[in-house]
Amino acid sequence: MTSSGGVDTRDLPAVAADVELAVSQNQAETYRGRKIKSVGSLKVVWAKPSAIGKPVGGHIVTASVEACIDASGVDAIDSTGKSVRKPGTPARWIDTRQLKLFGEQWKVVKGKNEAAKC
Repeated sequence: MTSSGGVDTRDLPAVAADVELAVSQNQAETYRGRKIKSVGSLKVVWAKPSAIGKPVGGHIVTASVEACIDASGVDAIDSTGKSVRKPGTPARWIDTRQLKLFGEQWKVVKGKNEAAKC
């Protein structure tokens, strides 16, 4: 979504729901409005489950995942190709996502990230 400048959002409902879907759609609108997009690729340094929900009907339907993300290879640029990344923006952060099972599809329902040296 970010690499398209908020234009290509067709996959969002397949991977996000509830609060996270609304946040992602709002972020897409901001990218479109400001005419910015991301270039480059994030790197997942490590990822691990941080919580597993209690089974419902014999199945796990909620979980949380924590990951260390390295964004040193990513930039945000405007329509002229000029970087709009603010100086001092952290290059690494801990990303925490709460997941919920919808039928047979896991989707992010809430997320947050915090700058970290991970």
